[in-house]
Amino acid sequence: MVSALGNGVVDGCAASRAGIVRIAPLDEPWLFDPDGGEGQPARGHSIPWVTAGFTGLGRLAALAEAGLRDLARSVELADLSRCALYVVAPSDIHRRLLEEQGLLPEEHEARREVYSTRLLPTLLKHLKPSFPPRFQRTLFGEAGLFEALRDATERLRLGQVDRCIIGGLDSLVDPQVTWALYRLGLLKGPERPTGVLPGEAAAFVVLELPTQASRRRARIEARLEAYEAEAEPFHRRSRQAAVGQALSRCIRATLEALPDQGKETGLIIAALNGDAYRAQDWGTALVRLRDLNLGESRQWSPAQSFGEVGAATGLVGLCMAIRAFARGYATTRGVLVWTAGDDGSRGALYVRAPDRQPDEDGRR
Repeated sequence: MVSALGNGVVDGCAASRAGIVRIAPLDEPWLFDPDGGEGQPARGHSIPWVTAGFTGLGRLAALAEAGLRDLARSVELADLSRCALYVVAPSDIHRRLLEEQGLLPEEHEARREVYSTRLLPTLLKHLKPSFPPRFQRTLFGEAGLFEALRDATERLRLGQVDRCIIGGLDSLVDPQVTWALYRLGLLKGPERPTGVLPGEAAAFVVLELPTQASRRRARIEARLEAYEAEAEPFHRRSRQAAVGQALSRCIRATLEALPDQGKETGLIIAALNGDAYRAQDWGTALVRLRDLNLGESRQWSPAQSFGEVGAATGLVGLCMAIRAFARGYATTRGVLVWTAGDDGSRGALYVRAPDRQPDEDGRR
């Protein structure tokens, strides 16, 4: 993982656990301060040592390369011939909404085509594996994680690959994206106490069957037990109330797929990001799920530490759960991670702590 809190998943999650944040002024837009009577820059969680000077495809490639460098510290990436590589890129919903209103040139489809055809080749050019992935695919938005999980699960089950690398990356501090958030009234500022503080991140995980991992004596960090995705028939700016229907159905279906119906769930990693609309969706979903007593579980939100990271949110949340298992502060064996996108997508996944193994210091 790479985030505003560090170049690696260990440092980033440790800093998050300690309550550290790194919020800094952004280049644009400037926000009006009614108290001071003058403008001030928007603020966010950026990674200037990784992304400074880059926008668009270059910025996403820089994030992905930094995330994979961290993954390479513990996973062999030279030979990807029996591997599938999935990259989940931004949905770009905010710029698309402005394009539909005529406030930006209509370039959404062109950007998506660029990301589809050039992001993975650019990434592999920098990674330089001895053998390229057997399968590779670019997906989009918060829903892309669940598309990747479905495809990866099937390829693993059929024996087409031995492992799958799934990564999510997004930058809402890319200047044009931040400007779109501002024009849509979603950006937190002096006049809007509830709103989004943008961030940027990339996070990667390796998924494989337990039998394959045991055969090569891999360190198993967590077990992915169930996942479900759905979409509301409307987006964030459609003027329809968020009443938690799709989100509650995803969570219920995920928990019902578990042998214990999720009774070990002691932690929820939520896609709350400071937006009142998102909070309303979650609050009404909890009411619909009141028979499951989820309100009694502890709750973390990646956005609190890393800012709103869009398509990377689910994988950043998964990394937070894995590190909590590894370091022993999860204090539960079951973690529910849920995601929500401004395009209407909703999803949930469930991870469980692995059988106990020696930790990083050789202890159990």
